[in-house]
Amino acid sequence: MLVFSAMEVVVMNDKIVLTAEALLAIGATEPERLFSADEATMKQQFRALAARWHPDRCPDTGTTEVFQHVSRLYEAALQKLRGGIWQTPGLLMIKATDGATYKIRYRKERAFELGRQFIAKEVVAYVIENDYADLFDNALAVIGRLPCADPRMAAEINRYLPEVVSQFATAEGRVVVLKKGADQVLLRDLLEHLGGQIDARHVAWIISSLLNVACYLDYAQLAHNAISADNWFISPAQHSGALLGGWWYAVRQGEAMRAAPAMTINYAPFEVMTNRRGDSRTDLELIRAVGRELLGDISGMRLSRAKAVPPPMLDWLRRPAQRSAVDEYQTWANQVLKDSFGKRRFVE
Repeated sequence: MLVFSAMEVVVMNDKIVLTAEALLAIGATEPERLFSADEATMKQQFRALAARWHPDRCPDTGTTEVFQHVSRLYEAALQKLRGGIWQTPGLLMIKATDGATYKIRYRKERAFELGRQFIAKEVVAYVIENDYADLFDNALAVIGRLPCADPRMAAEINRYLPEVVSQFATAEGRVVVLKKGADQVLLRDLLEHLGGQIDARHVAWIISSLLNVACYLDYAQLAHNAISADNWFISPAQHSGALLGGWWYAVRQGEAMRAAPAMTINYAPFEVMTNRRGDSRTDLELIRAVGRELLGDISGMRLSRAKAVPPPMLDWLRRPAQRSAVDEYQTWANQVLKDSFGKRRFVE
């Protein structure tokens, strides 16, 4: 239900009608704020609005602009409804091409380069535009064949990896729903909540968990190519995380890269971006970039003046990545952490 303030509505014939200002304030991509998710009802609503705002019926100044805006919102609403994706605050309704309807009550919505991300309590849904169907298929193929040497390894590493709950097509795109821990939050959301900077002690355990995943990716002979705060979910209580997003860009090491987000282009080794082939160093450099970003400066240029960052940690964050993720992890765990924070201990 949409609620406006008293200043935004007028009463006409005992019916509440939105003012011109209220209608024009509705974004072009938010027709759900004005229309119902039923085509017949939507048509009736549009006719009522047209009768009120059509320039031939209401010659007031600005009426034409309002009518045109309402018409565009109506067309956008029809496109969304027929395309199978209808969104109201906190509720995403998706109609698949097979006729099934999915409802996801989400807590957070974010746009990303291929579409939109909806974060719920125990799942995260990615709605990918049809233009990127090949990348969507690539992600499903990679996730579907993530290897493990034995059940013990699977039990350890699977908590860091995505698990597909469902995937389906709509008229406008493709959707994959992934399992998420109820205590996991998107790292980007946490970073924004904390004002763009996280204490170095907490950044340290986040890097440790990311390097753990990098070691697995190296074992699997994969380059994820999109490790970032936008794709990594963390459990602050457990000091762990899960790499749920970005698998669209993953390729086997040595294979040609299909595409890459801006962060990868900016921070991957020059040699890798020149050859455009999967390389473990890309993931290791991206982990360093994440660490610098969490500390408040992704470039690292200003971190030398940040006394809150231990020098050994800062040196590692600004040093080029090694070729082996395992070697990188051992250096980090046995030298950098020890020299930066002393004896290992758990911090709430």
